[in-house]
Amino acid sequence: MLVIFDCDGVLVDSESLAAEVFSEQLSLLGIFFSPAECFTAFHGHSLAHCYSWVEQQFDKKLPANFSETLAKASAIRFAADLKPVEGVGKLLEQLQRSGIPYCVASNGAHKKINHSLEVTGLSDYFPCVPGFHRRFSIDDVQRGKPAPDIFLYASEVVGVPARFCTVVEDSESGFKAATAAGMKLIKYLPASGARNPLEPKNSASVSSMEELLTSWQDLMR
Repeated sequence: MLVIFDCDGVLVDSESLAAEVFSEQLSLLGIFFSPAECFTAFHGHSLAHCYSWVEQQFDKKLPANFSETLAKASAIRFAADLKPVEGVGKLLEQLQRSGIPYCVASNGAHKKINHSLEVTGLSDYFPCVPGFHRRFSIDDVQRGKPAPDIFLYASEVVGVPARFCTVVEDSESGFKAATAAGMKLIKYLPASGARNPLEPKNSASVSSMEELLTSWQDLMR
C-alpha cells in the first residue's frame, strides 16, 4: 500500500492564502478578480493553467516576471500565516507507526512544496534522502493534474503498483487524476460535513483528518 497526499489544502491549509495573494498580484496589474473568484477558478490547477486562463479571460498578457513576483509574495505570506491542516500530523504519525509508506504529489513546484512543508513543521515527515524519494512535483512530469502522470510517477518511484495506492485529494482536478491513474480515492472535503453514501466503489470522502485517522484502515483498504 502507498498513500499519496496532495499538498495544498490537504497537508497545508494554503488554498485561501494562495487565492488572496493571487488576487492581490492581479490587482496590481489592473486585473480585479476577488480571492473567492481566484479560489473557484484556480483550485487544484497548475500555475501554468491559471496564467493561461487569466490571459484568455481578461485578454491581457501577464508580465514575464509575474510567476517570480507571485512566488515571492506567496513565500512571504506563507512564512507568516501558513499552518498545517488540523490533525494531519497525527495521521502521518499513525501511518509511520503502521509501517505504511506515504508521499506527497502536488501540482506545485518542488520549491513551493519544500517551503510549505518547512514553515508548517511537516518537513520531517517527508525526508529528502537518497533512495527515499517522498516528494513529487509537477516539475517531475510533463502533464499536471487532472492528468494522472504525477500519481503514476510516484507509484513507479516508490515501487507500489497503482492498484494498491490510495490518493487523498481535495480538488476536482486531483479527483480526476487519481481516478485516471486507477487508484483508490479519498476526497478530503472539510466543508461537506458528511460522507456521501453514493460514492463510487473506489472512492470515499471525509470531512476532517480526525475522521480519516479514526477510520483509515477501512477507507484505505
